[in-house]
Amino acid sequence: MTFLFPSAFWLLGFLSIPIIIHILNRFKLRQVEYSSIVFIKELRSTAIYRLNLRKILILFLRLLFITSLILMFARPVTKGFIPGWFAAEQDASLVVIIDNSASMTATRKGKSYLDISRNEVLALLPSFKKETQIIISQTCPPKIVFKGINTSSDIRNSIKYIEPTNDYDRLWETLNNVIRDEDINGTIKECIVFSDFMHFPDSSSIKDFNFENSWKFYFIKHGNMDKNLGISSVSFLNRMKILSQLISIETDIKNTGLNNLENIPIELNFNNQRVGQVITEFKPDFGKSFLFQAYPTKDGILESVISVPEDDYLLDNNWYQTIAIMDKINCGVIGPNVEDISLIEMVLQSIDPDRSFLNISRVFQSKIKRLFLDDLDVVLIHNVEGISEKGVQDLESFLKKGGGVIWFQGDSSLENFHSDLFSTLDFPKQEDIVTSGGGVFNTEVISDQLYFLQDLQKRTIQKELPEIFNYIKVAISPNHKVHWKLNNDDPLLLEFSKGIGNIFYFSTLLDFGWTDLPIRGMIVPLLYRLLILTGTDEVNTAPVLINEPKIIDIKESSLNNSWEVVSPTGKTELIVPNYDKETIKITQTNELGIYEVYNNGKHFTSFPTRLHYKEYPRKFIDDTNLKNIFLENNLRWISLSENFNEVFSDTRHGKSLWNIFLILAIIFLLLETILSAPKSKKLKIDKLDG
Repeated sequence: MTFLFPSAFWLLGFLSIPIIIHILNRFKLRQVEYSSIVFIKELRSTAIYRLNLRKILILFLRLLFITSLILMFARPVTKGFIPGWFAAEQDASLVVIIDNSASMTATRKGKSYLDISRNEVLALLPSFKKETQIIISQTCPPKIVFKGINTSSDIRNSIKYIEPTNDYDRLWETLNNVIRDEDINGTIKECIVFSDFMHFPDSSSIKDFNFENSWKFYFIKHGNMDKNLGISSVSFLNRMKILSQLISIETDIKNTGLNNLENIPIELNFNNQRVGQVITEFKPDFGKSFLFQAYPTKDGILESVISVPEDDYLLDNNWYQTIAIMDKINCGVIGPNVEDISLIEMVLQSIDPDRSFLNISRVFQSKIKRLFLDDLDVVLIHNVEGISEKGVQDLESFLKKGGGVIWFQGDSSLENFHSDLFSTLDFPKQEDIVTSGGGVFNTEVISDQLYFLQDLQKRTIQKELPEIFNYIKVAISPNHKVHWKLNNDDPLLLEFSKGIGNIFYFSTLLDFGWTDLPIRGMIVPLLYRLLILTGTDEVNTAPVLINEPKIIDIKESSLNNSWEVVSPTGKTELIVPNYDKETIKITQTNELGIYEVYNNGKHFTSFPTRLHYKEYPRKFIDDTNLKNIFLENNLRWISLSENFNEVFSDTRHGKSLWNIFLILAIIFLLLETILSAPKSKKLKIDKLDG
């Protein structure tokens, strides 16, 4: 506790007055005549003791009364950040940081957190001196919207036009950059931050923090929402996405509000058609997981949305996803001759007899020198003798764009394959050919729930497993996932990736001299599923974070076409392709939802935007999380409330206590008056004696 007018303590000298009066009264004697000494004998010793105690108590109350008045005049206040007498005499600078990220669009009593913050800033500014240097900054994107003195007429408009965004806050980066501004002067430096403080500063931000002791920080935080149900994650359990197969979607939903929510409908929509719904309840701070299953409504790009009802925070109520349901695959087959690829072509013919689904092209190369794969989705490479450096580069470029490779390895020398195939693309190195010697090698599926054969019964799988006569022993790495193996534990089919492209690698050939797989009933569904997995356009349909650029791969033949992007709210933007990289780049992705891309007016692809993970509501951080960054006497946490302005003033300058001492003075005066007043019973006796 401190005092704004300590000079009032000289009045403490008045405490001597009641003491002097008390002492003088002890020497003042009054002569009373008694008719008989019997009355004196009737006085008990306790009565005299009570009389003396009463006099001392009256003296003590008078002293407390005077002391309370003097303390009231001295204007006592609790200890604040900036004592009022000190702030009035010093130059000051004030930094205000307003978080305008996605999470600040949450509402309370019909007003967003951002609106509440802006209003409170406008209400606080008049309590600062007119000469105070004011710096106002937003977090999304980090930007100083005002810098000047408190009397400027532009300050109100600068605060008013800080707009809400769907972006994530760069709070700690903004805070550190603003207060390190060398143009900030003043003996008193204060920083007020309005945010929801959901995330601790990352390590890269902490090492750059340089907070001097001269700074005083006020962290103004919003409380929990009353009603908020958010979709925290969605995952597809099956990799196969075709018309004839159920799509399984696992969804995690959590109640981050304070209220218990009952009869809440959760819906799954495919192309604006509801295909699933569940109704349930959620307790505060509890979550649930749900499994939706539905068949695709059509081929092409399937737009999926999982949604919950509107509440205090709208941005986590919908989870958007685009799924490529293949309607056409451009497939290339590469081998040394017709004989080597004849069985592959026969299987492809069985998969699509009418050529309505597969566009097949074949190339004869015994040793690959160059690969021209721009117009292909997937390539099957069978029994090639080697590959050059240029060929590896072409294959790498194809995989990075999302292309798929199905590789059948034959008996060829390791030296014929450029080393980049193994070092850059992580292909397994072939060691030697292994023959069965008149017998056979049996095969074993690593998992009974192998995703590309999951609709076949276990008994059927066991009957259809091939027998292997010859295979190539290869050296695998931790990046290789083995799906099939031989009974001697050598791999038969493994999977790995490069960039966003997938490779399925067989250590045997599709040849009767190597295996009887071509006559097994499983060969057609197996190869069909591998084509779907490697040929699905998961690159162009992959989600991006809000405000992150999206790259769409296009074919060389389409570069001169007209390209348009339509945002979730219907805004259309023309896009000029990058002719060198054969892509289009979409930079305006500031809306949450599904963007649609059109080629010459026809729908080409779609992709969703994602809310940044830092913008999903979670438990707030507090002073215990920041004690290693901010000194204890340099930081105060304040919760927004109806009387926030008063609370902030009390925190800043200290809370005034003079009214408490005034009440105490009145209480002491009343008690003294009651104790010093003569008893009515005694007055009656005195009158009778008179």
